[in-house]
Amino acid sequence: MLPRLICLALLLSACAEAPGIEVQEARIRDLLPGRDTTAGYFTLRNNTGKPLTLVGASSPHARLIEMHITVTNNDRVSMRRSEQHIIAPGQRLRFEPGGPHLMIFGVAKLIDPFPVTLLFADGEQAEASFSKLLN
Repeated sequence: MLPRLICLALLLSACAEAPGIEVQEARIRDLLPGRDTTAGYFTLRNNTGKPLTLVGASSPHARLIEMHITVTNNDRVSMRRSEQHIIAPGQRLRFEPGGPHLMIFGVAKLIDPFPVTLLFADGEQAEASFSKLLN
């Protein structure tokens, strides 16, 4: 019985805690030597009956987390900060390399799992555990 409870606890810790908000495949890039900035990726699924507006993220282990999008203009690729992402009911949004992603600044030490709180415009918050993604 105890192993089943441990497995259930681990499974639940990888998901968001807010009802109707599901975070899947949450992962964070390992820090490069001498750097304190990294990127985070995840899939956010809106299982609520209303649109969700993701407006930010935070972590006690980072100085700052920003949402960024990747922009291609005349064969030049750059990143731009994004203020919000709207996810319709029943839809999902992938934060991935080459698309929307989290830029995580001021990380002294990358712990695994890395806790991140997703922040929504209506005041809702979703806790997620990001696993280390090796570079």
